[in-house]
Amino acid sequence: MDRNTLIALALFAALFFGWEKYLDWKYPNRHEPAASAATEQPSEAESPKGEIPQGSSAPISLGAPEAVTSGMPEQVITLERPLYTASFSSHGGALRSWMLATYDDASQPGRPPVSITTSSSELSLTTPLRELGHGDLSTLPYAVTQPSKDTVEFTAQVGAVRIRKTYRLESDGYGARLSVEIENGGGTALRPDYRVRWPAQLADGADFVEYGLAAYAADKQVHIAIAPLPSMLGFGGGPATETMQVQPEPGDAYELDWAGAQTRYFLAAVLPDTPRDARAELNPVEPGRKGQLDVWFEPVDLPPGAKLSRDYRLYLGPKEADRLDAFGAHLDESIQRGWVPILARWFTAMLTFLHEFVPNYGVSILILTFLIRVALAPLMVGQMRSMKKMADLAPRMKDIQERHKNDPQKQQEAMLAMYRETGVNPLSSLGGCLPLLLQMPVFVGFYSALQGSIQLRQQPFVAWITDLARPETLFVIPGIDLPVRALPLALGAAMVLQQRLTPTPASMDPMQQRMLQVVMPVMMTFMFYQFASGLGLYWLMSTLLGIGQQMWMNRGRTPAAA
Repeated sequence: MDRNTLIALALFAALFFGWEKYLDWKYPNRHEPAASAATEQPSEAESPKGEIPQGSSAPISLGAPEAVTSGMPEQVITLERPLYTASFSSHGGALRSWMLATYDDASQPGRPPVSITTSSSELSLTTPLRELGHGDLSTLPYAVTQPSKDTVEFTAQVGAVRIRKTYRLESDGYGARLSVEIENGGGTALRPDYRVRWPAQLADGADFVEYGLAAYAADKQVHIAIAPLPSMLGFGGGPATETMQVQPEPGDAYELDWAGAQTRYFLAAVLPDTPRDARAELNPVEPGRKGQLDVWFEPVDLPPGAKLSRDYRLYLGPKEADRLDAFGAHLDESIQRGWVPILARWFTAMLTFLHEFVPNYGVSILILTFLIRVALAPLMVGQMRSMKKMADLAPRMKDIQERHKNDPQKQQEAMLAMYRETGVNPLSSLGGCLPLLLQMPVFVGFYSALQGSIQLRQQPFVAWITDLARPETLFVIPGIDLPVRALPLALGAAMVLQQRLTPTPASMDPMQQRMLQVVMPVMMTFMFYQFASGLGLYWLMSTLLGIGQQMWMNRGRTPAAA
């Protein structure tokens, strides 16, 4: 192994160990557990609250702004549904917690349910309403009533202004509706914007590796990271540090379809009832830890004696493709589908179909890998055959180079004549790169399917591979806390073997040959250390099938399909 190869390997090792150290220095609190709303918010038994009047909607009257934070007892109403449990608070007429009943977090002790509300210190869907002239009303005490089993209503009055917030839950699914009504009982016109606020706080757990605020407007999605985002190559970007305004630009066909907080698999989305009039702000309040989403409407005139309500639809649940498609408003765009979304959709559909017959997603991945290899076989076999011919022509190429070493033009003419005679494509001198490039769209599509499909979350394969959507760990080396991952290491070894079995054209540069035989396997091993085990399983299986295919070709036979 020459000096350049050793330097390349040393650089990869430095990147591998240095990246985590850099993140630890840049974001020193990134590994500290952030308490979830379920653990730090006071329980219903601990919260002071009064009886909820039935059928009564008399508002709480507050004459002065100071009364807004007068410490009135909190009233909490909890609604249990088959898919979730929602709790609402009279403080701010807001959402206190929204816990999913059918999803838990296996990375945390006791496997607690997934919480869509993550802030431990702030309520969700508060309404500041500063434009009413009484300061920030986010913690305004409201009277609480429950007109029906699916409806919770909050009413309050500040001066001559009456406010009503009404939540209506869907009978089936993860949807709800929030209506904010303002009645102007004063003598001057008001211009409310009906702003609602969603606090987002980074929590401890596997689902929060990727966490941020997002909005879909003008047919595109924008996103700011709260947690450092790992990229597809393993080099993640840090959290956002600047606020992003989502509003129309000149000539823009603007519509704010939705805005929300999201992890890879779960979404809290606010959908305004009139997208053309809505605006949003994605604000990283504390980069790396907290963010805040505001959604509001363009202010409207509310003259004395008038009342007006604005509505928001809410989706607070998992990123299940069928539910998001049915919800509409491009909510399905929140699912990660990468650069080739059509392939990601197809792979997800195929895995789901195979899983109906094989009750193990890991086995389904292996079957689908074989089918992909069969589909690519004509391209791969053609490339292998051409490379083998190039290797067989090495003696003739060397003879031509010797005979015409002082005449480059005659040397080139002789080479072209030899290529025409033998029917060899000189582009095969690219060696093993072309088969790799042919697989890249498939690789990206499969990567996106494995990363974005919630049905693969927490799905085991065998033994230590307990979650196909996350990197596997065979064991951890004590002292340096380095995980040993069998799939990437086996993949690296298989790639070395594959490159050694691949015929090398005589025209290939020695540096390029070393790159393919040593540096490429090391780089792929490093990359797959960051990837989901399901993706590593796919690539390892594909590489092993490629080795078998190459061995067959080297014996002078062409496999029918493998």
